[in-house]
Amino acid sequence: MYKPSLILFLFIAAATVATTGSIELYGNEIFFRIGEAEGLPVVVIGDGPGISGSYLEDILPGRKTVLYDSAGSGKSSDVGSLDLSLEYYISELSAIVHELELERFHLMGHGFGSLIAVYYALARPAELSSLVLVNPILSIPQLDLLIEEYTLQNDTVPDKLKLLFLNYRGDIESKLKTTVEDINRDIYDQFWGDGPGVTGELRGLDISSGLSDLRMPVLICTGLYNFPGVDKVIDYQKLSPKSEFVTFINSAHFPMLEESEGFNMIIGDFLRRVEAEQESSPEHDLSGRAVDILSGIVSLGEKDNGVDMDLEIGRDFTISLPSSPGTGYSWRLEEFDGSVLRLLSEPFYEEPGTTGGGYQVFQFRVIGPGETDISLSYCSCWNDEPIGTYRVGISVPLLEREVLSIDESDNGKSFSVDLAIPLEVSLNVTTGTGMSWRITSTTSSILRQTKENEYLIPENTPSVGGTIQQRYYFEGINYGTAYIEFSYGRPWEETPPERTFGATITVAEPVHDIYIARDSDNDRHIALKLDQMLILKLKNGSSSDETWYLREELPEQLKLLSDPFIEYFEEVRYSVFYFRTVERGEGVLELSYGSSASPDQSIDTYRITLKIE
Repeated sequence: MYKPSLILFLFIAAATVATTGSIELYGNEIFFRIGEAEGLPVVVIGDGPGISGSYLEDILPGRKTVLYDSAGSGKSSDVGSLDLSLEYYISELSAIVHELELERFHLMGHGFGSLIAVYYALARPAELSSLVLVNPILSIPQLDLLIEEYTLQNDTVPDKLKLLFLNYRGDIESKLKTTVEDINRDIYDQFWGDGPGVTGELRGLDISSGLSDLRMPVLICTGLYNFPGVDKVIDYQKLSPKSEFVTFINSAHFPMLEESEGFNMIIGDFLRRVEAEQESSPEHDLSGRAVDILSGIVSLGEKDNGVDMDLEIGRDFTISLPSSPGTGYSWRLEEFDGSVLRLLSEPFYEEPGTTGGGYQVFQFRVIGPGETDISLSYCSCWNDEPIGTYRVGISVPLLEREVLSIDESDNGKSFSVDLAIPLEVSLNVTTGTGMSWRITSTTSSILRQTKENEYLIPENTPSVGGTIQQRYYFEGINYGTAYIEFSYGRPWEETPPERTFGATITVAEPVHDIYIARDSDNDRHIALKLDQMLILKLKNGSSSDETWYLREELPEQLKLLSDPFIEYFEEVRYSVFYFRTVERGEGVLELSYGSSASPDQSIDTYRITLKIE
């Protein structure tokens, strides 16, 4: 995808120390500049496209800033193998972050750069400490209407470049001189169009609704004299539940130049507050390895990338990785050994937060001994090149296992085995007849044949009329019941078999003492054993006055073990209930959501039907 170039220069000017370098992305050389300082870096995406980021070089002095010229602007080339597109610019930012090994940073976007910043924040939220949007443009249809209104009110067709970019107050021409001279108008018009409205590749694009999915702190700021106006930009703030809003009263499109002192002070204060809050009150972090002591399920997360771990046969585990499908990016399973692991279901999306920003979940079961890597890549639907990768290594020891051996005397019988226990089926064959056994029926999702069948020939067995054994080898790879059937005859004859053999094999699932029910189990029927624990975890809303509570008396089959309590995950409140099954039979467990002080005015209900055996 891309390859790094050596860092080339060290600049020392006044109080600024910066290093520069470049990466190669799809044939384009992309130049970046790093302002050296302590603390979390701030990655800044300039306006554009086709506009150099040189006007941002003095932004946030004293902070570690990362600036770069997008393809076809400034020092960066546009000779690559891919056509420029919005998706390309997202990949470009991802490549810079990957090359500089930025695990955690602040992200700032200006103008068009805010569009790229929001896309990235939705796709990779775990990397961002905060998001700063300066004069953001997130809804192109809305902007198109405002340009049309501007045209009618002023009876003139505006130059979009002057209206949206070259709009400033004060004497900052000298600071914009290099940027203005280097504007690549062809690229700018490719995206914005050369007519009065937005007729280029950005036409119809609207990502403003994605603001409600952002969980990191967000600062939205605008200049009082910027087009399309404060009243339009503040609408974005209303969509983002964790955002702040600032208006720079002496600025238009370039508050970092028009009011540089105030801009640096306000942005710097926001970043410091975010860092102080995150340092003193770290988020509940379930992105690393965890073992549910009650259920025995291993949960792996983003922080487990690159780890190697030992697991035993029969162990279930999940991999949960931050994902935002609305951006077009998702995790793709690239590799694992199907003889060691089994994917239990299709990957699914889980949204633990009340404001979005969820996880893509992969569920596995260990089914056999050996070693395997699980490899995943984070790709878009338009480009197979990943912007992120994930790998865990799984090692499963080969333990001594007692073999279940059956023969023709077991015809018609049923057997129960554990997962991965070897099963040998030995069937008699008469020598010199040309007859042999063959499999006529099996359940491949439950049992697999571990190797080719073979013949066991005792010493001094006569070549005609003697008895030898034909042996088949199986093992259970999934819980459930399988039926295996064999027929005995000559392979080349289409006549009924001389005899058959069949057996029922149940691969028994271990009985867990704990069953955990969640929001997704609403309206389900659940089978439990007597004296089994039931844990119920239900997500609450943002109001602290509302919670889940028992709506009716408990069914006689259940006993409440303790008072319900609140548990937090990713800043989301969960109501947790512990029960134990005490009687056989069928009963209904029903809960309501709302204020317990007004039980007759519930907002939602939850109901599961329990069958206790």
